[in-house]
Amino acid sequence: MVPDCSKILVTGATGFIGRHLAPVLTAQGAVVRGASRLVPASGIPGVAEWTVVGGLGPDTDWTKALGGVGTVVHLAALAHQTDPRRQPREAEFMTVNAAGTTRLAEAARAAGVRRFIFVSSIGAVAEASDDLVDETTPSRPSSAYGRSKLAAEAALRAVFEGSKVEWCVLRPVLVYGPGNPGNMARLHRLVHSGLPLPLGGIRNHRSFLFVGNLVSAIARLTKAPSVSGRTFHVADDKIVSTPELIQLIALAAGRRVVLWPAPRWSLQAAARCGDIAAGCGLRTGLDSYSLLRLEQSLIVSSQALRQVTGWRPERTLLEGLRITFRTSLSPNGP
Repeated sequence: MVPDCSKILVTGATGFIGRHLAPVLTAQGAVVRGASRLVPASGIPGVAEWTVVGGLGPDTDWTKALGGVGTVVHLAALAHQTDPRRQPREAEFMTVNAAGTTRLAEAARAAGVRRFIFVSSIGAVAEASDDLVDETTPSRPSSAYGRSKLAAEAALRAVFEGSKVEWCVLRPVLVYGPGNPGNMARLHRLVHSGLPLPLGGIRNHRSFLFVGNLVSAIARLTKAPSVSGRTFHVADDKIVSTPELIQLIALAAGRRVVLWPAPRWSLQAAARCGDIAAGCGLRTGLDSYSLLRLEQSLIVSSQALRQVTGWRPERTLLEGLRITFRTSLSPNGP
């Protein structure tokens, strides 16, 4: 079967990003084939056909999934967890994210796929940084998840070297949007509580990414010239501190928020209490892990992606937050 670039295999099509991506690809004329563990009970808009591949790993059979496919968008992965006590082991990350991606790349090359887009993670470079992170920043991943993504990127280079496959890597920062507000949901609940929040003294700077902006970048990469062998970082334009983000969430939710600068030692004490409570099955909303995430900086440049492809974020951070919380949560939601 001759590969057709308008036929796109999306791995992880049932996931958060996949559900947002498929309709966008279909709107630009693609025929989307979704690959998943099981065919979903209800249809997902934009997915024309499904293929069951089971689990992602070094032994996955991609033969049927890749038949006639010209482009692959690889989203499927073992993700890190917000609860540090429930993190998969490093070997599990490597089996799924590194060995599984290697297997898919080898099968894609053998099947004559023409373009391969791997959605990696900024975690392959760093989890936090006080300096601007761009594609020249040395990769020093500090988590097992990040190391597995970096290993997958290296595997792609090895597999596709000397081939006719046009391939590229996309490293998004923390993604939020309808259906998966993630850590944004915690801040949203705090805003809706109406309580004064002791986070006004945090002085960090962080990049975020609205899912609609991410899928527009992926869609552009399926057709953009001169991207083969390139790695691109992707983030929204606006860089904010945690207090600024909370204020934007309050604005998006139509709420008023009061922030005050608690001493750091008191936040650390509250976080330790949260750790103890979590050990008893109770979630306070603040533990050592979440406090670290609230305090860390990570500023990421998307300049290379802009220059090479002409991509621009379609939504601002405030617009993305309004869409997220209008469709994902209610004042009494999760």
